[in-house]
Order: sequence, then C-alpha cells, then structure tokens
Amino acid sequence: MAADFSWSQFLWIVFVFVGVPSTFWALVLWAVFSKRRESKGSGPLGLWATGSVAVASGFAACAGWLSWSADYRGEFRGPGLPAPNEFPSWQVAACGATVVVLCLLAARMSRWEKTGGHVAALGTTAGFATAFCIEASTDVTGQSGVGVILCMMGWGTGLTLLMLVRNVVGGRQQSAVQP
Repeated sequence: MAADFSWSQFLWIVFVFVGVPSTFWALVLWAVFSKRRESKGSGPLGLWATGSVAVASGFAACAGWLSWSADYRGEFRGPGLPAPNEFPSWQVAACGATVVVLCLLAARMSRWEKTGGHVAALGTTAGFATAFCIEASTDVTGQSGVGVILCMMGWGTGLTLLMLVRNVVGGRQQSAVQP
C-alpha cells in the first residue's frame, strides 16, 4: 500500500538511512586517509567535488533506470509514484553496470588517486540510496526502508571492494612504469 509523497517523510528517511551512515563513513575515510601521504592524480576534482559528482551520478542512475519498467509482455510503465516494483533482468543489470561505470568515472576525475575512489564509492552509494528513499517515503509498510538499508550495505560494500581492486591494480601499473 502506498501513501502520497511527503517531503518531510522523504527528508527524514534520507537523514536516518543515508545521511547518518554516510557521515560516519566519511569520518572513517577522513581518519584513515588524512594520515597518508598520497600522490595526486591527474583529475581536476577535489574530494568534495568528487563526492558531489558521485552523489548526482548515483541518484541519476537509480532514478533513470528504476523509475520505469518494461515488462516481459512488452508493456511500458512510465515514471511516476508509486515506482514500479518489477523489472526485467536486463534493466536491473543495466542499472548496476551504469552505477559501476559512473562510480569509476567519478573516481577517475578525482585529484586524489586512492582517497578519491573511496569518496566516489561513498557518494555513489549515498546518491543511489537517496533515490531509493523516494519510494520509501511513500511506503506505509516500512519494507522500503529495509530496502534502503540493504542498498546502502550492498552498494557500499561492493563499490568499496571495487575501489580497493582499482587501487591495487593502479598501484601495480604505476610501479611497472616507474623504474
């Protein structure tokens, strides 16, 4: 059962399920990476700009792919509230691929090689989960709130692991280039 959209409910859900965990992880990132001497990358964006681009990218990926649905019979359900809750597998896969590519692009645009990747992962996760909160703010059962929590945990873990792999592979490539 869906209720009407409420800005106050949406903002509260974003604060509780996205803002608080994201702030916690941002403080962890700051504590871990502030003590390291990190070489600068080639990108033009600082950490705040990298995070902002990543948040916008994560939000756009979720809203762009999951606000409409094309079912198996060829019928199209356009954007609107309540959002569709059934998607063909190709649409979900395309959404996931888009999120990963946009996160990697945000990390690439960062001036900081390693920290920028982790900030991009955090920002992309927060942006995607914020778009999820739109549906959660209209759900009276609370199940969508659980979906937001799982979204934060899943994307946060997955994108952080992706950035760790990116940092290891990038470190190997740099050491191979430098004699």
